[in-house]
Parts: sequence; structure tokens; C-alpha cells
Amino acid sequence: MYEEHWGLNGLPFQILPDAGFYYPTKMHEDAIKRILYAIKTLKGSFLLTGDIGAGKTIVVSLIMEKLFKEKDKYEVALINHPTLDGESFTREMLHQFGVRGDFAEKMEMIHIFHEWLISAYTRGKHAVLIIDEAHLIKDMDIFEELRLFSDFQVNNRPLLTLVLVGQFEIRRTIQNIRPLDARIAIKYHLFPLNVDETKEYIKHRLEAVGGDLKIFTDDAVMNIYRFSGGLPREINKICDMCLFETYLLQKRQVDSDIVQKVGSEEFIV
Repeated sequence: MYEEHWGLNGLPFQILPDAGFYYPTKMHEDAIKRILYAIKTLKGSFLLTGDIGAGKTIVVSLIMEKLFKEKDKYEVALINHPTLDGESFTREMLHQFGVRGDFAEKMEMIHIFHEWLISAYTRGKHAVLIIDEAHLIKDMDIFEELRLFSDFQVNNRPLLTLVLVGQFEIRRTIQNIRPLDARIAIKYHLFPLNVDETKEYIKHRLEAVGGDLKIFTDDAVMNIYRFSGGLPREINKICDMCLFETYLLQKRQVDSDIVQKVGSEEFIV
């Protein structure tokens, strides 16, 4: 709606993750490298945490993209929003791995999954299970199943790499499940962007649609950082509304007053 006003060829600050707008901060790149290292060297399980809007989902998307390029090496399944009971979770996991069948009970599904993992191993492929929003798991039996799955081995080689992704609270949950916690080889946390990274993030997304950072004054960028706390999703929300509000006023630059107005409205409770 406001693209023509700003001379943009698209909306630069959509909230939904889009790999086309990915800004490779050192922190996000390190997360990707660590996850791939855990997978490729069969280290076991990986735990990625971060606040809401810190960029966990885009990291997951990029990992999936990289693994799909090596389909001859990996079998990959992704479970989003795992608010399921234990049996439904196992059924969904099998479905995501492409394991079809009319399973009578959970134990049968576990046996079939074990056999499928061995089959994948004999075909020279390694299985990777990624669970996004893992903090939403409420059925504690699911964690026990995940611990069991991570124990499946052939010749001391794990048949499955488990990647758990969620908010920081998942760390506390797993710490209380010592057998599972002991199997997590690498943990990494995504912190908010600092002020310089926030500025570069905004610049990157604007340039992706033919824009320029000069659309925002320096004071406006500082205010965006202050209101967003450096969280990419919040930066997107605030920047998008700032561009819209300034368009309505038919101004040619987003200033700190506009950011103050948008930010104050955004955080009214």
C-alpha cells in the first residue's frame, strides 16, 4: 500500500519469516553452523533457544533448506507447534518422515520407527528430527520418547539427530529430565540484536526491496532499537507501521516522533 510512496518494490518488514530477507548476523550464522556441525558429525541432540521473535524459525528454515539440498544424505522431519499427546506426537513424527501405515498402538509405532531408522542407515542416510516451539510440549511422556529415540544406535552410531528449538523455558524443563539433558551435545541461545546490528538489519531489509536506510533518521533508528529491544520480529512490526504512518502523513522520512507514536501504541496494554 505504501510501496509507491517510498519507491519500494515490495514490503520490507513482513512479520512472517522469509529466507529472501535473511540478514546474516554473526549470532544467527553461528547457530546455523553449530546445528549443521552437530548433524554432520553425529554429535547427538541440539538445543536452540531464544526469545519470541529472536529469529529461531528463520534459522530452522535455513537448516531445512541446506539439508534438503543433500537429500541423498539426510531424512528430515519438522514438527511445528507440538501441542499433542504422546501417541499423536509419534504418529505425526512418522507422517513427517514419510512413514505410512495404519498403526494400532504407540509401541508398534516405536518399533516401526526403529526399523525405519535402521533402513535409512543401510541406505546411507541419517535422520534429523527438528521440533520447533518445543517449549509448547506439555505431555512429559514425549520427552521420554525423544530420549528413547536418541538412544537408537547401530555400531555406536546414533541413528537420529534431534534438534529442539524453543523459548528459554525449555532449558529448565530439559534440565529436570537428566537422561535427555545428558544427550544434548550442544546448546545455543539467540540473544536480541545490538544497536549496530539493528541498524544493519533495517538497512538490509530496505535494500532488499530497492530502498535506502535514509528513509529513517538516525534518531528514529535509535528509537526503533529502544522499543523493539533488538528482537527482529518487533523491529519488523515497528518499522512497517512507521512506514505506513509516515505515508499517511505524506512525509518523506520517518523521524523519531513517528517511532515514538508507533512504539507507544504498540506497547499499550
